[in-house]
Amino acid sequence: MSRFEFPLPALHVSTDEINIETKDRYDGSFVVKNAGSGTLTGQILSRCPGLTFDPAEWEGNNQTITYTFNAAKAGIKTGESVEGHAYITTSGGETRLPITARLTKMSVLTAEGLTIANLQDFFEYAKTHPAQARRLFVDSEFYMLLLALGYKYMEVYESLHKDSNRERAMDNFFILSGLKNKTTISVISDRNLEFMQKPGDNRILYGSIVVKKSDCGYIDAPIVLQSASTWLNCYASRFIQSDFDENLEATLNFSIDPSTIFGKYAREVVTIGTDEVEIVYRRTAPVIFRMNRTAFKYEDKGMLEIINNTGADMKVELFCQESYVRFSARSYIVGAYSEIPFDIKLSAFLAAQLFFRKLPYMKTELEVRVVLPGQMYKKNIPLTVGEWYS
Repeated sequence: MSRFEFPLPALHVSTDEINIETKDRYDGSFVVKNAGSGTLTGQILSRCPGLTFDPAEWEGNNQTITYTFNAAKAGIKTGESVEGHAYITTSGGETRLPITARLTKMSVLTAEGLTIANLQDFFEYAKTHPAQARRLFVDSEFYMLLLALGYKYMEVYESLHKDSNRERAMDNFFILSGLKNKTTISVISDRNLEFMQKPGDNRILYGSIVVKKSDCGYIDAPIVLQSASTWLNCYASRFIQSDFDENLEATLNFSIDPSTIFGKYAREVVTIGTDEVEIVYRRTAPVIFRMNRTAFKYEDKGMLEIINNTGADMKVELFCQESYVRFSARSYIVGAYSEIPFDIKLSAFLAAQLFFRKLPYMKTELEVRVVLPGQMYKKNIPLTVGEWYS
């Protein structure tokens, strides 16, 4: 016995059954693939009167099998049907395809040479030839085909037939006939969009929302701003059929006008179909102060980070009532960003006091003042100093 196992072919067939409705002759196809390794070889045997396959034998890992049904050779009359099976035997396994063929009273031959003998045929035809299908939908020949098929919603069809919006009429027809569900759209881009600007910056901001249809069916979906905000301008009020590309995707572009926002924060929710997108606008604080940490040892170093969003140089003044917090200067000129170091260093006298009083820690505040022409920002930052052990 070999120590190695060699992967074998595995049969995969693109269909589980064959259903045929035709007036006299019908052509179709399916694909046989190898889902394993090696090379697939096989043959197909028809056990249905009037149905033949080509090729009947093959060797290859991706083989298209065409089949032809001939009602005359099957020996059936209009309204009758025949059932049978096809056996596929390959080096990668075997399968049995059920077959049902029904001879309808009539069929429609399209300009492309395609035979439409039932609703499924028409549905597939509409996917590949939408403009031609819309014309056929209101043609008297299609009306007669529905009568021959015994279509049970003829009154509804006659009403849809009068709708000038053919795309909508056909989509409702397919939904009514159980061939498809109602077409929906969903947001495929980020559903939480946030925009930030520095103080005084009122430039127009731009963004987009990408949506996708569930299928190629008809769509007419309103785009609604829940709060009817005037600062958010959507460049469309609804999505319609022509907005979508071949990938069934469409883009909603929008802009934000900060000059109409009277505050530091604004929020709006855009509803598209059943999906919602939240759009948030924020103005950053003029000055942001951040400490590398707020707890320090008796002998330690710290860093005060200053972010200047004003767009101009500013003067920063630093104060602390406790002498053990030491900066190299009392004031600094800060541009867009600065890091100001400081030391925590107790005097010998204070260290002795702490020892005798047995204080585990002390608390104080760092007072920061920012002076700008005509205005001042002030912030107190708490500090804790103690004997911490790692």
